[in-house]
Amino acid sequence: MTSHRPDRPSRPDRRRSARTLAATLLGCALLAGPAVALAGASPSAKSGATAASGTGARVQQATGGEWRYCPYTGTHPELGKGHANDAVGHLQCILNKVYGYKSVTVDKIFGDATLAAVKNFQQSVGLTADGFVGPNTWAALHP
Repeated sequence: MTSHRPDRPSRPDRRRSARTLAATLLGCALLAGPAVALAGASPSAKSGATAASGTGARVQQATGGEWRYCPYTGTHPELGKGHANDAVGHLQCILNKVYGYKSVTVDKIFGDATLAAVKNFQQSVGLTADGFVGPNTWAALHP
């Protein structure tokens, strides 16, 4: 005769508990992951970029920090001097906060400072430095 142990859950209950625990741990890891990854990172990694010069002329690496510093849910249209919209503001935010182009003000107007920064960025990543923000420039800005 088998004895029933009330202090020990049945197999289905243990499996359900294990699944619940696994799901909870996964959720915690997903929430804590970015904070843990950045906690020991260098100041340049925390800012989202590593530049070889103070002007941001040569961008070596971006860590995806633009999503934290420059949240944006719109499209990434082709942009050039004279455009004024939210996409320009997003571009300016990325140039300023992620890549260190401090001369770029986030005013949503693609003016001379934005044009100069875009050309400099394009040259630093090996693109044609025409100041026009198209698919290749957007892809380089969002590595």
